[in-house]
Amino acid sequence: MCLVQMLCLEFKGIAVAEILTRRLADLSEDSLSEEGLCSKLLDLSFASLCAVAITFSAVGAAFSATKIQEAYLHYQAHRFKEATVAFDQYILTNPHDANAIYYDALCHQQLGNMLRAKSLYRQVVQASPGSQVASYAESILVKLDPSYRPSSSGVAAPPSQSTHSNFAASSAPSESSAIQGPDQADVYYRPNGKQMMLTVEINGHPVEMMLDTGAPVICIGREQLRSIGITPPAGAPTGQAGGSSNSSRVGTWGMRTSLKVGPFTDPNCMLQVLQADDNNALLGQAFIKHFEYQVDQSAHRIRFNKKGSGGSQGQGISMPFTFREQGNRIIVEGEINGRRSNFMMDTGNSGTGISFHSPEQAAKYGAPVPEGASIRSFSGISGSGSAYVYNINHLRIGPIDCNDVTVAAHMINGFGNEEPLLGHEIFEGWQYTVDYDKKVIHLLRR
Repeated sequence: MCLVQMLCLEFKGIAVAEILTRRLADLSEDSLSEEGLCSKLLDLSFASLCAVAITFSAVGAAFSATKIQEAYLHYQAHRFKEATVAFDQYILTNPHDANAIYYDALCHQQLGNMLRAKSLYRQVVQASPGSQVASYAESILVKLDPSYRPSSSGVAAPPSQSTHSNFAASSAPSESSAIQGPDQADVYYRPNGKQMMLTVEINGHPVEMMLDTGAPVICIGREQLRSIGITPPAGAPTGQAGGSSNSSRVGTWGMRTSLKVGPFTDPNCMLQVLQADDNNALLGQAFIKHFEYQVDQSAHRIRFNKKGSGGSQGQGISMPFTFREQGNRIIVEGEINGRRSNFMMDTGNSGTGISFHSPEQAAKYGAPVPEGASIRSFSGISGSGSAYVYNINHLRIGPIDCNDVTVAAHMINGFGNEEPLLGHEIFEGWQYTVDYDKKVIHLLRR
C-alpha cells in the first residue's frame, strides 16, 4: 500500500495515478500472495512509467520550441541574464544544438561569466566539429584562453564546399552527361508560393522537384526516393551536405540515374541522395546549366534552349552576371540603399527577397539588423535555424528597382564568406532569361 501511495504522489496531476489506484483495487480482490501482489504492482508501475515517458516526450518537444524562441528574443533585446536561463534550460534537453550553445556562450561572456562561457564554447566544438559555428567558437576561445589550441576538426569548411539557401554539398558529384532531346521546349511548373515545382522522372518514376538556381546538384531525400519506388543507396553515407539555415551537416550518397524533365533526358545523371527528408527535392545547376532558360511567371512556363543551339529567346534589358564554376554560382551586381555589392541568384531562396548569412554580413552590405527585428525559423536540408527578419528601404538589381524589401539575416549557418542569396521574390513581375553562353540575364517587364 505504501508503495502505491508513493507512486501516486510521484505522478500527482497525471492520469497515471488514477489508473494505479484503480488497478490496485482490482489486484486486491484477487487472491494473491504478498510476493505476487508486489510483482504485479511492479509490472504495472513499469508500464505506467512508459506511458508517462511518452507523454513527457511530446510535452518536452513543445517546451523546447517555446524555450529556444524565448531565448533568442531575450538575446536580441540584450537581456543576457534572462537569455542564459532560457538557453540553459533548452540545452538540458537539446545538448547537441551547437547554435543554441554558441549563443548561450555569447550571453555568458557578455555577463562576465567567463568560465561558463569558455566551457560552452568548447561544447560547441565538440557538438559540431568542422562546422562554421565551431570555427566561430574556437576563434573566441583563442582570445579568451591563450593556452587553447584549435583542433583541425574545429576549422570551418572553405566557402567552395558550401552551396545554396537549402543545400550545401561538401563532396559534389561529377558532371552529368550530355542532355538528350530537342533544341527547345516549354516545360510548365506548378507555383507553390514563391517556389517553382516541376514534375521530374527519375528512372521513370515521377516526383516533384523545385527549380533551384542556387543548388549545384540534383538532390532528393533518401526516404522520398524510396516512396516513389526506387531503392536508395545502402551502407554508410559517402559525403556530407548542409545549408544556410544552420551549421549542421547531413550524410549524402551519389547515385547514377536517368533523369527526365519534359522532353529532355539525362541518361546518366548523378543524383545526390540526402540522409534527411526535411525539404523539397531540388533540380539544381547540374541540369539547368546545360540550357539557356527563360522563366515566364505569368504563364508558369520555363522555356529551355540547349546551349549552343542558336535558339536564343533573350528580350528586354540585358544584365551581365559572373558564373563561378566552383559551386555553379550565378553572381550579379546590385545595390542596397546606394551601396554596390554582389549577390548570388537563388530561386530556391523563397522565404525572403534577400538572405544574408549573418548579421555581420547584413551590416557590411548596408542593411544592419534593426532593434526589435522579429525572429523567424527557416528550414533547409540540414534542419531548421533562426534568422532576424526585417525590411530594407531600397534594392536595385539592373532594371529591377524595389522598395521596402523583406530580408533575413541568419544567426548561424555554414556559408562562410559567400554572397547573400537573391531570392525569387525579387524577380516577381519579370520574365527573365538566363544565357550562360553570353553570361547575361535578359529582363522583360510583364
